Amino acid sequence: MITLEQVDQLRKRTNCSYEEAKELLEKHDGNVLEAIVDFERSKNTKYNYNSSSYNRKEKQKDFWLSVKQLIQKGFENRVVIENENGVLVNIPVNIMILIVIFVAYIAIPLFIILLFLGYKISIRKPQGDGVDISSMMNDIKHKFTSQNHAPQKEDMAAPNNQEQNNDYNELTIE
Repeated sequence: MITLEQVDQLRKRTNCSYEEAKELLEKHDGNVLEAIVDFERSKNTKYNYNSSSYNRKEKQKDFWLSVKQLIQKGFENRVVIENENGVLVNIPVNIMILIVIFVAYIAIPLFIILLFLGYKISIRKPQGDGVDISSMMNDIKHKFTSQNHAPQKEDMAAPNNQEQNNDYNELTIE
């Protein structure tokens, strides 16, 4: 006969359910040691999907898969710097990030100078579309230079048609 103490002892040592503990103890005629050995043997052959080590390995695998995909996207997307004569720089986003990290004291001022000199800086996806950084910066610059005073309530209530029809990307800061 199987007692509740035997079931509790087996559950405490193996972290199994009451049902599993009862089945193992019935199979081994109440011998707790044999039930533990059988549980561990079956756990190793079936590879218990509820174990914490398996979950941790799966999470690590998913994390590294995500990192790999992110790096791949960084090499597919490109930073393009161009002027009216043509493309000056066309490098992957990952390389640009490394340049900004390791040579930030040169890269960031150079980036700002290129924007002021009228170079077009954009991040392009493999499909050809992308984000035009220079037009976004020009819009921001235009908003700060054109408004010397705080907007009045009438200005905010009725936007004019000229602002609605321009083809620039807008960035609204509220």
